[in-house]
Amino acid sequence: MYTNISDDTALVRNVLENLGKTWDDRVAVRKERLDLDQYYDPAIPDFPSSLVPFWDDEDFSSLSAQTKLRFLAVAWVAYNEKAIYLEEAVVQPACGIFFRGELPGIGAARTKQVVAQIQVDEQFHILMCLDVCHVARKRHHIEDYRMPEPLLGVRLKEIIADAADEEEARIAQVAYASVAEMSINAYLNEVATDQTIQPLNRVNTDMHRQDEAAHGIGFSEIVGSVYRQMNDKQRQTFRRLIGQALTDFTTPDLTYWASILDYLGIPNRDAIIERHETSTRGLVLKRNYTTIRRLFDELEITDDIDFEFH
Repeated sequence: MYTNISDDTALVRNVLENLGKTWDDRVAVRKERLDLDQYYDPAIPDFPSSLVPFWDDEDFSSLSAQTKLRFLAVAWVAYNEKAIYLEEAVVQPACGIFFRGELPGIGAARTKQVVAQIQVDEQFHILMCLDVCHVARKRHHIEDYRMPEPLLGVRLKEIIADAADEEEARIAQVAYASVAEMSINAYLNEVATDQTIQPLNRVNTDMHRQDEAAHGIGFSEIVGSVYRQMNDKQRQTFRRLIGQALTDFTTPDLTYWASILDYLGIPNRDAIIERHETSTRGLVLKRNYTTIRRLFDELEITDDIDFEFH
């Protein structure tokens, strides 16, 4: 189940060979651990204010500077909690499906090696996020903040629960993981390059970003191989579900922003959320689609995906 090898892998490039061989030299887990006790300036925000969707709202902008810094600290925790959720609840289960050979196209030794490397990377990313969250929670006395489950995760659970069979449930998991790994959230790049936030937070995110760039390429090769070995019914299911996943990943989720406002007891918080929801209705969140579009074009399925790329 785990170490048996087959020749069902259908790759169009030798990308996985290079990813597998260079893993030791490029991934965060092989680098020196960050010093979590390094210099910290309490006047520097933990999270970019530019990424708070209602930063300029009339009620929010009137808050004190200290309250805003505290809000950004909770936002940093929520940002990392969501990253942990995606790694643990979306990507890792899909890697398990690949590793156990529960879908076709992944039987080659090198393919399984890269899947296992991605699993190690993702588990280390969870540890990285966990560590920086603990630092922020302790420094800002926000130990009891709880982030609600992301709506895209709720949607994935509903799809899996309603799936016709286990095979459709597996394809749903892979479809959502594919979007998570192959269309990088713009937040990852923006946080990693933002010079206004705590250096520890920026460097931590940049290490994560570098690993995810390689994961996108690896996932593209693996998912492409799986799709090429699927039968017509499986392919149709994948196209339908990955279109739904793209929609869910790019639909604004105000639940965790609302949870931060509630947690901090921000005055007029319902009005802030209502105004933002009204002003952004129909908005599609930014993601980098380069890798996933290239895969769709290679598989000649771009026009079959029910999603409008921007």
